Amino acid sequence: MAKQSYIALDCEFHWDQELHKAHLAMDRKSKRRAVAVKRVMAAAAFQFSIDDEGKISTGEVASWNEFDWGDEEAVVTQIFDYLRAHEDKPIVTFGGLATDIPVLLLAGLAHGLRLPPQMIDQPGRRGPRPHLDLGLMLKGGGRTWSHLSQVLLRMGVPFNLVATKPGVRRPVSAGAWQDLRDHVELDCLLLSIAKLGWLVAQGTEGLRLEPAIIGLIEGFLRRRPDHSLSNELQTYSNRLQQELADGFDLAA
Repeated sequence: MAKQSYIALDCEFHWDQELHKAHLAMDRKSKRRAVAVKRVMAAAAFQFSIDDEGKISTGEVASWNEFDWGDEEAVVTQIFDYLRAHEDKPIVTFGGLATDIPVLLLAGLAHGLRLPPQMIDQPGRRGPRPHLDLGLMLKGGGRTWSHLSQVLLRMGVPFNLVATKPGVRRPVSAGAWQDLRDHVELDCLLLSIAKLGWLVAQGTEGLRLEPAIIGLIEGFLRRRPDHSLSNELQTYSNRLQQELADGFDLAA
């Protein structure tokens, strides 16, 4: 049975104060913290697949951060190696072409790292796109950008899950680094939920939104049962299951 697989990818950054000072030294009037002064401090990936009957299956949840690996170079090396190991799967980001991908490319330049296939610039590339920016896809030809949090709330995702989306500060303790792991891994799950909404809207054969979201959440929780928001995720999944059951009862 044919499957289409995806890797939801999300990164968290911090501002490099020394690079920012150097930037200001060249242009004192500039108050803008450019993408080039951002460094990768954490990232996560979540794999999921959809077969030709619309059934969802989930793969591993992977994450990397400076606390566990030492520095930006080590974190980005792990990301690139992971993507190379799954080069047949496109990556999904939200606004990634504007931020995540440029910062990762700059890290590759700074540390002399070979890019994974999903990020290599290949003019005239044919075939499946290796990187899908859901934010750009939703914008289309219009001028209005939607934030992922807005999309998720519009889809009925509980506020207490979406409210963790705003950016986080660079951790200073082991506990705070664990919170960051949970944050960036949850971001990948939430991004995957938004991607499902897009696929349903695009008419993917056999795909139904509520059962698919339940499948994503259950797969995520099997791999992260101790996630700090596991109770909230389970409650959301239970609510969707109850809504489906109520719908069946009404139909009967």
